Amino acid sequence: MLRDRGTIKWSAMMLPEHVQSIKEILEEAKKIKMPILEEDKIREMELLLLEGIEYNLLLHFDIFDDGAIRRLSGKTTSIDHLNRELRILDTNNHTHSIPFHNLVNIQND
Repeated sequence: MLRDRGTIKWSAMMLPEHVQSIKEILEEAKKIKMPILEEDKIREMELLLLEGIEYNLLLHFDIFDDGAIRRLSGKTTSIDHLNRELRILDTNNHTHSIPFHNLVNIQND
């Protein structure tokens, strides 16, 4: 039975620049667009945020970052209205400044 090697057989005939550009195209295709939040969702996130500050709660933040959504868990230390950012202290005691417009979701345990 003939065993096909798939794309491996073609990679030897490709220049490294072509392989790199194909990898970049595939990475670009994986990226998602920034979700548009509804008013109700924004209000819900605001209430959770204020509740988290008042009661020093551990919250989980979903953050849009360069075509992907990453999760950050921590406690909100302050809200910077002037720069429109949150200051979050994560579980490793590192402080992160997250712009408001990058927040996608906030969850409580």
